[in-house]
Amino acid sequence: MTAAIVVDKLIKRYGNLEAVAGISFSVPKGSIFGLLGRNGAGKTTTLECCIGLKEPTSGSVRVLGLDPSRRGELARLRRLVGVQLQTVSLPEKASISEMLELNAAYYSIPTRVLEMVNRVGLEGKLDRQVAQMSGGEQQRLALALALQPDPDVLFLDEPSAGMDAFGRRILWSEIERLRDAGKTVVLTTHYIEEAARLCDCICVIQRGKIVAQDTPPNLVARYGGEARVCITAEGFSPDEELQRLGTWVNTNGEWQLVTRGEPGLALASVVTRANALGAKISSLDLHRPELEDAFIAITGETIGDAA
Repeated sequence: MTAAIVVDKLIKRYGNLEAVAGISFSVPKGSIFGLLGRNGAGKTTTLECCIGLKEPTSGSVRVLGLDPSRRGELARLRRLVGVQLQTVSLPEKASISEMLELNAAYYSIPTRVLEMVNRVGLEGKLDRQVAQMSGGEQQRLALALALQPDPDVLFLDEPSAGMDAFGRRILWSEIERLRDAGKTVVLTTHYIEEAARLCDCICVIQRGKIVAQDTPPNLVARYGGEARVCITAEGFSPDEELQRLGTWVNTNGEWQLVTRGEPGLALASVVTRANALGAKISSLDLHRPELEDAFIAITGETIGDAA
C-alpha cells in the first residue's frame, strides 16, 4: 500500500532536551494513524515536523512525497493538507462565516460556508463571533477550516480537547468519513477511547520514542492481558467443569477466573453454577482487556499521569 507519510529516524532537540528521539513510521494512504501518549510524550512535536512548523534536528519527513522542511515543497504541500492544532487561535471579532470565507480565499477555492457549518454542527450560527463561542465550538470551527479545502491528508492535534460529547461525535464521524473517501488522517490524542475507535494503526509514544506500534486489536491481544471473571458468593466454589474454563484464584473470599475463552460465556457458566448451588451472589464482575490495559502494560503509566 502506498504511503502518504514517511517519517525516518526523526530527531528534534531543544537545547539539551530531546523531544523526539529517532522515531520512524509510515502511514498508508486512506488510513487513520494515531499517535497515542500522555502529555509531553512527543506527539505534538512530531506532528509539527510533519506540517512544517518545526524543522527536524535530524532525520527526514515526507508527506505526499514532499519535504515540509523545504520552503518550496512546503508551499506546495499546504494546498494538499489540512491542520487542526491543539490550541485554537482565531480573531475574536471575526464571525464564523467571515472565517470560512477568508479561509476559502486563502486556498483560492469556492466558499462552502453552509456545507461546512452543517458538517460540524454550527448551523444557524453564521454571524456568531469567535469571542462569543465556547471552546468546543471554536474547536469545531477549526475543524471546518481544516476540512474546507478538501485536503488529501488531515493532521489533527488533540482535536477533541475541550469538546463535549456532541462535538466528539461530529469529529469522529468526519474522521471516519474522510477515511471512507480515501483520505489520510493523522491524529494525536491522549484519549484512549478515541484512539481505539478511530485508528487503523497506533504508535504508542513515550519520552520521544515509539515503544509499540500495531493495530488496536493486536496491541490489546499482545499486551492487554487476559479476561477475568470475579465472583463473591456465599456457598460457591468452582467445580471440575468450571475449572476447565481457566485458572481460579481465591483472594479474601473472592473467586477470580482468568479465562482462556470468551469471558461472556465463562460468566454465564459461573452464574449458572452458582444458581445451581443456591449460592448467594454479593458481587459479580467481568473484565475484558482493553487498549488502556495494553497502554499501561507497555508504558508502565496511565495515560493521565503528569508529564
